[in-house]
Amino acid sequence: MPRITRWARSAALSLIVAIVPIAAAQPAAADESAGHVYVQTNAAAGNAVVSFDRYADGSLTHDETVATGGLGTSAGLGDQGSLAITRDEDHLLVVNAGSDDVSLFAVADGGLELADVQAVGDRPVSVTVSGNLVYVLNQGADTIQALRITGADTLVAISNSTRPLSGTNVGAAQIAFSPDGGLLAVTEKATQKIDTYVVRPNGRAVGPNVQASFGATPFGFQFGPDGRLYVSEAPASAVSSYGVDAAGTLSVISGSVTNNQAAACWLVVTSDGRFAYTANAGSANVSQYTIASNGAVSLVGTGANGATVTGPVDLDVSDGDGFLYALRSGAGAISTFSIDTSDGSLTSIAGVSGLAAGYAGLVAV
Repeated sequence: MPRITRWARSAALSLIVAIVPIAAAQPAAADESAGHVYVQTNAAAGNAVVSFDRYADGSLTHDETVATGGLGTSAGLGDQGSLAITRDEDHLLVVNAGSDDVSLFAVADGGLELADVQAVGDRPVSVTVSGNLVYVLNQGADTIQALRITGADTLVAISNSTRPLSGTNVGAAQIAFSPDGGLLAVTEKATQKIDTYVVRPNGRAVGPNVQASFGATPFGFQFGPDGRLYVSEAPASAVSSYGVDAAGTLSVISGSVTNNQAAACWLVVTSDGRFAYTANAGSANVSQYTIASNGAVSLVGTGANGATVTGPVDLDVSDGDGFLYALRSGAGAISTFSIDTSDGSLTSIAGVSGLAAGYAGLVAV
């Protein structure tokens, strides 16, 4: 697909920006932004990225809303990770589940610039990036496939890179790279499986290595900085941790450590690998786990931490592990928590309200 022009971006944005009401907490002072939080509207009439400036106190203000050049679904994606950002924070990727493509944005000082849109498989719901290598999870097609970010800010499909999941109608939820980029993992909600793939130097993946999840309905997950895998399990509202070898073989460390809440679907790990948090759809709250040096996880307290988080659909931790942000699609809001980096405890602070229903995905930097 040809590069998206600035005119095309503006024309598409004019169709949707009017339907994105934002009410954000204002920073106490006119400080410079310390980072950003990005979500997608997932609107079927025209998808867009909503960007927020993040300040040193964790507060957010709306920065801009930029069309992706694709379509959302205006319905839940049943996923984690529908946006991803490169390690250098120069490029943002967003899946468009309604139009079966993925958008690439250049992150410039002046904001987001839509650089390219490339077709992928049926119903892409999750995206991950390592260096310039991008992998997309196609939930409708039960496949993964690879693209590369070029120096010209375009996406180029890698030929013969499409790989299957364990079968059909597996209800895949997320795809993510290991920290060194040598492995990929995918969770399958309907089959209770976790698929791993070895990534070759040419970008093509070998697999899947299909393995049983310790608990039912593996959903959101993240590799820790040490390469271990931490996975949420919805029905038991639990977390399991796994060792992962170079071939992608999983070995259980902690199996289904429950949080006494309901429907732990989304999970994030701090960059120092000491704490993990789950957003619990059924009990509308966040739970905290500590992670030992051997990868074992332990629940902190009763499992109910911080304020009510109605209708969560994704969450992320900001650079520096200072703040946790949870997207609440059902409530049209983003909840914000400050993280005590000494013990991982959460304190609720003012977030953002006034978002339209159906938003999906969240990346914090």
